[in-house]
Amino acid sequence: MKSILKTLIKEGVLDYKSLVLKYYHKFDLSEQEAIALIKLNTLLEEKQRIIKPSKFAQWLSLSNKETEELLNGLMSKGYLNITLVEAENGKETETFTIDYFLTKVISHLQREGQETSNDEIGKVVSYLESTLQKPLNALDLELVKKWIHDEEYSMSMIEEATLSALKRKRTSLKYIDHLLLNQLQEVSSSRPKNQDALKDFHKLWEE
Repeated sequence: MKSILKTLIKEGVLDYKSLVLKYYHKFDLSEQEAIALIKLNTLLEEKQRIIKPSKFAQWLSLSNKETEELLNGLMSKGYLNITLVEAENGKETETFTIDYFLTKVISHLQREGQETSNDEIGKVVSYLESTLQKPLNALDLELVKKWIHDEEYSMSMIEEATLSALKRKRTSLKYIDHLLLNQLQEVSSSRPKNQDALKDFHKLWEE
């Protein structure tokens, strides 16, 4: 996931500066530290692997000492990693990475996604238990998770299938799952017609 983010940033699809400004306050970073990360990323984009303290201090409008403390703070938190690598001439040279911020963003988004998923599952379970007037067992809960995580059924699809099952007096989740699958197949079978209509439209346009 981190490599994907880095690629998207490199190709200009995502903006590193925007990511930092949006999320830095969630990761115990000060405004100055956020600006420092943005400047460090600028250096990397310019293929500069060595941080020159005096020049960096001017960029941040800080004294050399304040800049040193700021960079040390980023290193202690893991956001800045300075290492030595072997250059083409065989000598060791300094380089740095700031990948940890992207790792934090990914973890945050995954956590948010999991919370959203849990909320959706909770809503579906509450609806089913209320509508069917019975508690769901362990197998039922696994089926609901499958609907949300794997099949990505919408709440409206689940409600429609549940009400259809009630009308037929068949209230098992296995039967509701069968109705949901039928809904999905009906949607899929209608797609070629739309595609044909688009083809006809393009033919008319070309004429």
